Amino acid sequence: MSRARGLLLAVGCVFLYLPVAVLALFAFNDSALMVFPLKGLTLHWFAVLGRNTLFQEGFVTSLLIAQPVGVASAGLGLVAALAATGRPFRGRRLFIAMLLVPFLVPKTVLSVAQAILMSRVGLPRGYLALAAAETLVILPFTTAMIAAVVIRIDPRLDEAARDLGASPWQSFRLVLLPQLRGVLGAAYTVGVVLSLAELTITQFLSGRVQPLSLIVASQFRRELTPDLNAVQVVVLALTLTLVVVTETWRRRNLRRAATPAGRTSEAA
Repeated sequence: MSRARGLLLAVGCVFLYLPVAVLALFAFNDSALMVFPLKGLTLHWFAVLGRNTLFQEGFVTSLLIAQPVGVASAGLGLVAALAATGRPFRGRRLFIAMLLVPFLVPKTVLSVAQAILMSRVGLPRGYLALAAAETLVILPFTTAMIAAVVIRIDPRLDEAARDLGASPWQSFRLVLLPQLRGVLGAAYTVGVVLSLAELTITQFLSGRVQPLSLIVASQFRRELTPDLNAVQVVVLALTLTLVVVTETWRRRNLRRAATPAGRTSEAA
């Protein structure tokens, strides 16, 4: 790597991560004023957060929405990726283009359109509406992730399974799916993380449901307090833990599939 590229990478990392580091630093500051120099380090704001039932309820609500979003975005992403990378069919380019529409359309426009559509079909605002809308927005990301792995799988493996008498479902379950476990776990993680961070759609479709992102945004408009920083540190820590666990599980599956014993157990 040249010196110019290294410098550019360093500037980009500082630009991206310095605000997060400052936020985390003020979460441990022994003062209600978020100014330098720091008065000391304390866990007081995390104790305050532990007594804040509003934030706790908001976090539970966000998790209840994020779990089905993660599962649905990974499952639908798998179906869409298989359709987009499989045998050519009439309208495949249009199908791929429609998958990218939620990614290209501004979220405000998409959220208003979704709110109008759901009101016309009689779907009330709340958990189900949020889960459906967020899944639609996240689907292009998970589809791209899964498709990038699917196109690298040797199609002759499926042909060999069919020649040996396997049905299409058996070939999918025993040959294709084991090779996609890692990326499916990653797609689930991406769905959960993006759902937890979603704010624009939440503002239009939450109704009486109050996810954590909406509560934090509302509190931020009134007053910026250190316990808000503590909330973000906790969410960041949980997100990083989820990513590390998923990546560890994915690498373990890759190592297991690469060993003769692992291939034998999969075949059995």
